[in-house]
Amino acid sequence: MKEIGGYFELECYGNSPYHSEMIRLNTARNALRYIIRAYQISKLFVPYYTCPVIWQAIRAENCEIVFYDINENWEFDLSNQTKNAFVLYNNYFGVCGKKVKALAAKYENLIIDNAQAFYAPHCGLASFYSPRKFFGLPDGGLLNCAKKLEITEADESYFLCSHLLKRHDVPASDAYHDFIQNDDYLSQKPIRLMSKLTQALMSNINYQKTKKIRLENFNFLHQSLSYINQYIPNMDNSDVPLAYPLLVNNAQSLRKKLISHKIYVAQYWPGIEAEANIDSYSLYLQQNLLPIPLDQRYSINDMHRICEVICS
Repeated sequence: MKEIGGYFELECYGNSPYHSEMIRLNTARNALRYIIRAYQISKLFVPYYTCPVIWQAIRAENCEIVFYDINENWEFDLSNQTKNAFVLYNNYFGVCGKKVKALAAKYENLIIDNAQAFYAPHCGLASFYSPRKFFGLPDGGLLNCAKKLEITEADESYFLCSHLLKRHDVPASDAYHDFIQNDDYLSQKPIRLMSKLTQALMSNINYQKTKKIRLENFNFLHQSLSYINQYIPNMDNSDVPLAYPLLVNNAQSLRKKLISHKIYVAQYWPGIEAEANIDSYSLYLQQNLLPIPLDQRYSINDMHRICEVICS
């Protein structure tokens, strides 16, 4: 029976969600587990340069991982493998739309990890997304997959919001422990449907405004920093970036410098050295790529400040 009256819940607008046609799950890593189950995948080709939680998700499904290295163009060649091999590829930093289309035409069982490319259209055999990498959400994953599993239990996420709420009142560093704790909790979750809270929060997002700001900030950073960048993105017109991928030899000292100016730059992905060859290009990326923040919270003035710190 519907409850009427009493105290108010968090206000949500009820706007149509982006990717409304997709399957809504509790995490992106569980979206990959869903794909493995749906297609009964026993062996999956996986890039070294990806998040180790992806490896954990694959192994949780008793699926064999065969690692491959990407090259300087962030592409790969598995032409010596069987034609119908299942291959996972990352749409890195949301700037690889052209590569995704070309690879999907070549590999019929290509699975696209769009965790860093929320706005990317579906391509390949299946694709999955992580909305919380682009927006302030407690959990959530999206999946485009032709085969369906019977998943009926919805998750709950109200207790995963502490870092989101604290950041409005206290510095980010004060809530970082909450963020890590919540992320660790999500890594243990079984496959469930997206929580009602996360769906409601996604109805509050101005997706077009967010897209516009990210592209404007990316263009400013690229105009200002491309002369020192070892990797020049060749973007598709559908690409909306997660971050500006700045590849430089002095990445570690530059990261410390940015952090000292309260510009927080992530490192993707600690842990891959456990699998990657010492001379792999993936390991070079892990050590030398700086994903410069450019999201919808920041203006061109903020991008100018970032560039001043980098170039000073």
